[in-house]
Amino acid sequence: MLKKLFQNRAQSSFYALLFMTVGLVLFGWYNVYSQYISLREATIKSIQAAELEIVQTFARAAKLYWADQLTIMGIDSNTITPEQIQDIELRFLKGYVKLHLLVDEGDGWVIGNDNSMVFDESDDFPYFGVPIDQFLPMQAAVAGGARDYDQMLDDVLSRREGTGWYVWDQNKGINYAGLYTWEKGIEIGAWTPAVVDEKNNIRWMIGVTTPLAAIMQESGARDSVNRSFLFMAVVTVVIGLVFYSFLLGQRRVRALQKEVAQLKIVIDENRKKKEVEQILESDYFQSLQKRAAEIRAKSNKF
Repeated sequence: MLKKLFQNRAQSSFYALLFMTVGLVLFGWYNVYSQYISLREATIKSIQAAELEIVQTFARAAKLYWADQLTIMGIDSNTITPEQIQDIELRFLKGYVKLHLLVDEGDGWVIGNDNSMVFDESDDFPYFGVPIDQFLPMQAAVAGGARDYDQMLDDVLSRREGTGWYVWDQNKGINYAGLYTWEKGIEIGAWTPAVVDEKNNIRWMIGVTTPLAAIMQESGARDSVNRSFLFMAVVTVVIGLVFYSFLLGQRRVRALQKEVAQLKIVIDENRKKKEVEQILESDYFQSLQKRAAEIRAKSNKF
């Protein structure tokens, strides 16, 4: 009984240790995930702040650029044609905005006074001359296309400054994402209005976006998270191997105990057989057999 009680206690202790270890491993993975979320959010906020400063600088420069271009072109803002306005917007985009992106795969864009996207000659933008509130739904209808752009669209149409994120193309930033496939497509951005000609109410919207995957990679946040993931992976594998080895040992112990029990049964049977043989071969048993034979013989005579 004591042996059985000891075995039950040992088994209970093993399962308690197992559950506690699994709980600690799960808690470790939860901490790694929380670290990733915290780093991602902090990185996004810092990048958005940097992007906002950049577009604000663009907005301040846009008014001076507009005035300089009018002087260079020798035209008046009251008589400028829509084609000339688009030409100035395009040159500002190429010669100023596109030169100050945070990463190569980032985007800078200018929404013109008529809400049309200024052509940036990108392969993934075939909507030159189409207003933003029309081409975004068109892109959303494309497989893997735009989504979560409502805030940005509302800010652009209202000529309101803001920061946020949206998806233009699900494969955007795929070169940076690696195993973090859920990051691809997400673009972190900031945008602000630029009043280039207050008299004629000519207003642009200037924006800068950077793929989330590129932000995580270039900022070093990805390396930090990878180290934590690697550490927890090693810990998990080591603990798994330890418990696996322990289970194999327990299985071996049970097998040996079973073999011992079987050997004990065989030994007990052999011992009983030997004891019986000793009794049968003893002088006392032999005399009893002889006396029993004599009694049977006498009984047969009567």
